[in-house]
Amino acid sequence: MFNLVRSLYHRIARAWIVLFSLLLTIVGLAAFSTLDTARPAGSPGAVALQLAFSKEAFTRIIAEWGPAGVRAYQRSTLGLDYLFPIAYALCLASSIAWLASRPGREPDSVVLALFGLPWVAAALDWIENTLHLILLGDVHHPSASLVLLASIAAAIKWGLIAFSVLVVLYLILRNIEARRAIDQ
Repeated sequence: MFNLVRSLYHRIARAWIVLFSLLLTIVGLAAFSTLDTARPAGSPGAVALQLAFSKEAFTRIIAEWGPAGVRAYQRSTLGLDYLFPIAYALCLASSIAWLASRPGREPDSVVLALFGLPWVAAALDWIENTLHLILLGDVHHPSASLVLLASIAAAIKWGLIAFSVLVVLYLILRNIEARRAIDQ
């Protein structure tokens, strides 16, 4: 497993992969923005549903969306939200790999762990999506434990994404400082 992670790290530590996956991520965000217009104006968004944490909050959001909003959410989940995690995970992981790579040096275990976080976030996103589709199969009787589980997966996912973005920003700043030191 460790060799597989190391191999993937080396394969995607490339600027073109960072740029391509960033473009895919931006296109995905734009598509979500367009699909989000199917909800009634003023109703809670998808992130509110993801972080509902209780059956009551989940049911209230679904009621505000109405049947058309629920169908739109189901379509966007099936059509886009199983692909989107691949785009953002590739973008974040390839950014970490590219920015942390040093010629002739293997990544240490900390860098490989940081590299793995976006993939864990993507896996949690798929779990959350699957649970939401199960829950939306019977909107009148959602399982409180599945709502809670989906929300926990979503909360951890969002935390890992935010942390990964901070790692990328740190690596950018570190590389800028390193280049300044070389130039002086």
